[in-house]
Amino acid sequence: MTHYGDRPPSYEESKSNVEMNNRGLIVKKNAPIEHKSEVQDLQQQQQDRKDKILLASYTNANEIDLARDRSLEMNKAAMTSLASQKENIAARITRNATTADGFQKRNKPLPANLDKEFKDALAQSGRIDKQIADRKVEMEQTRKNYADDKARFLLLKQPGDVNSTAPATLTASSGTEAPTVEKLHTDKK
Repeated sequence: MTHYGDRPPSYEESKSNVEMNNRGLIVKKNAPIEHKSEVQDLQQQQQDRKDKILLASYTNANEIDLARDRSLEMNKAAMTSLASQKENIAARITRNATTADGFQKRNKPLPANLDKEFKDALAQSGRIDKQIADRKVEMEQTRKNYADDKARFLLLKQPGDVNSTAPATLTASSGTEAPTVEKLHTDKK
């Protein structure tokens, strides 16, 4: 394959190559391009952007807690709704089981619609259980993200020299409470 240009094709950039003249002597030797520093620069730019947004969004750490609580309110409301739906389905299952028990005591076959209703209620109960579990995971992730943001905010707001390459994610020991400034000072050393 022939390539024209002043740079090797992208799929060849990570390989070293040589340019030879018509007598087979090496005229030019190209070292592989290092992408590592480019990746680190990109990560640093992304972290700087996140830090600027964080500092522009909040004036103190308490605002981060308030934002976390507001964010969790929707999930809490959804969890309440799902719990109510779960109770209604449990009542349906109980009614269907009682009706089915009555048919069995009289030695009569279960009506097809009752059997289908029972299976549908069980399936719906399983779906609600999964939604509840998903909401719990989402709420825990929200708490962790806000705890990380709060820790980073406190680190950035520290008086004195702040290392711009400080870790972006510092979490509290329990995951729900934010570390204090004294804890961050000891972690930094």
